[in-house]
Amino acid sequence: MIEYDDLYKLVKNNLSTKRFNHTLRVVERAIEYSKIYNVDENVVKLCALAHDIAKELNDVELSKYYNLLDEIEIVNASLQHAKIGSIICKEFDFSEDMINSIKYHTTGRENMSILEKIIYLADATESEREIGKNYVELVKTNIDKAMLEISSLTLKKLLDKGKVIHVNTIKCYNYYNILLGGELYQ
Repeated sequence: MIEYDDLYKLVKNNLSTKRFNHTLRVVERAIEYSKIYNVDENVVKLCALAHDIAKELNDVELSKYYNLLDEIEIVNASLQHAKIGSIICKEFDFSEDMINSIKYHTTGRENMSILEKIIYLADATESEREIGKNYVELVKTNIDKAMLEISSLTLKKLLDKGKVIHVNTIKCYNYYNILLGGELYQ
């Protein structure tokens, strides 16, 4: 598996300063959550560092992967980097769970692993994300309730902007809402 220092250099060289700083904040938050949920910190650090590895690819680089994107990912460009990043991370000898944590960090999905939840929620609650900061304590105490809350916010934001919504986001919201017995609206 790729070493953290090697991945760090690769990511830093492929992202703008602003995006790289976001990535470092996600790493910091993910480490915080990994300690609470007893997930291997080294694995979490690698996934958090790699989560946006494809975020700033140019159109030529992106076009190599278009045939692997679904129709919603093609229409909503902000979703493309997650799937493409997960494909790139296969080259780093990441486990399937690690690859999935990259692949689903934007949409979420039903029945996510603890690693997937940590990366999804660390991205949403990194220290500069205004709306997500309000959910850090919830993530620390009830990760499934945090999944429901953050997926609900995501759906509202997408609806308000008139964006298409990936089926995985809907399934994520429904899964955690059912798991928690409709807790969000009780």
